[in-house]
Amino acid sequence: MDIKKFLESHKEIDDSINLKLDEIAQLRALAERCTAKIGSESRSVGTHSDKVGKYAAKIADLENKIDAEIDRLVDRKDEIMYFVRALDDANERIVTERRYILHESIEKISEKLGYSPRHISRLLSSALEQMEEHYADIMMSA
Repeated sequence: MDIKKFLESHKEIDDSINLKLDEIAQLRALAERCTAKIGSESRSVGTHSDKVGKYAAKIADLENKIDAEIDRLVDRKDEIMYFVRALDDANERIVTERRYILHESIEKISEKLGYSPRHISRLLSSALEQMEEHYADIMMSA
């Protein structure tokens, strides 16, 4: 894995967590609909209760998966920040962190920092070159 893929893996984990959170929200909405039906239909309470229990089990399972993904995300952030902190230039550190930890676009970073998008791209390129060297050294010694 090269440094850019390594850095981008943070976003992949973050996206995975967000998808699971969306799925939990959908399951909760389904469970609420079933719960509402239980109150209005007394003859089929068992069927609706089974569905609510099924949704609750799926929600609990997803919450456990999210906890594990959050642990991975925090670990990956710590790994990325190790490489970011090794950068000599403060602007490169800031730009790299905004790009790969906060997932901001080059345009958004340039607006916030008051630099042109081209300058932000140059800072990122320089940072990636340094990080790639550092990353390669670590991977060779492992």
